[in-house]
Amino acid sequence: MGNLILCKTRPAERPYYVPELGIHLYSGEELSYYIYNNLLLIDEKFPDERLFDFLRQIEQDKLEDRIRRMREQGAGLYEILYVILQDLRYYSSAELFSFRKQLEQMSLGGAAARMKAKGDALFSRGKYFSALRIYNQLLSSENREVSGADFASRILVSKGACYARVEDYPEAMRCLQQAYLLNRDSSLPEKMYVLNVMMGRDELPPGLENIVSEEKLEQFRSNLQNKKNLAQYQGKGLEAAALLDKEEPERTEAYLELLYRWKDEYRKNQTT
Repeated sequence: MGNLILCKTRPAERPYYVPELGIHLYSGEELSYYIYNNLLLIDEKFPDERLFDFLRQIEQDKLEDRIRRMREQGAGLYEILYVILQDLRYYSSAELFSFRKQLEQMSLGGAAARMKAKGDALFSRGKYFSALRIYNQLLSSENREVSGADFASRILVSKGACYARVEDYPEAMRCLQQAYLLNRDSSLPEKMYVLNVMMGRDELPPGLENIVSEEKLEQFRSNLQNKKNLAQYQGKGLEAAALLDKEEPERTEAYLELLYRWKDEYRKNQTT
């Protein structure tokens, strides 16, 4: 889970697998932590037989029965999640109060907005292909929220960001062009210019020549150069720069180890 969790409940022999994060849950405490910190990733299918089997393994039969009754009575997902956290007693009353407030806030949004938020959460965790599946599902639905130009445009921009992260720049460009046709968002021409540069073309994409002035184009170039300068000391660039003080051959070995780790992270993003 990435954090130290003290577990009092009996560990499960068959852990509950969370495919979105690629993790296994073995205890009630870990289940509570997952729900509390990953609410955006949980959908209506969560209270299923896999969950019930897991609850029986950790000796939470009464909680299983309670959830089954709630489902029969038409209880919503958020009510069920709150009851799980209540019964497992991993979080304090103050933390449960904060969680309920979060649930109330999320319930105000529509189903499509919640689904996009799930895609965005996956994107932020580097699960680009999983996020793409969410965005594609939204765009192919007949939900009224998605039919609105502004919302559909935002989905396409997020979809383009996913393709850019996996270095499929032509597909990312197509997404941004479609988004721009929907609502003429003034921030998109610069994003499209950056994608063009990533593809080796320091120029505006076709169709923007009469929209973006030469002065504005120069500003795009300046902004991109500034970002490149900053990138040298942020993220992966910062990790690499931190190895400069090492002596050879340790420095080369450290660079190779870092490169292998980055490649491994990239491969995992492609398969999840």
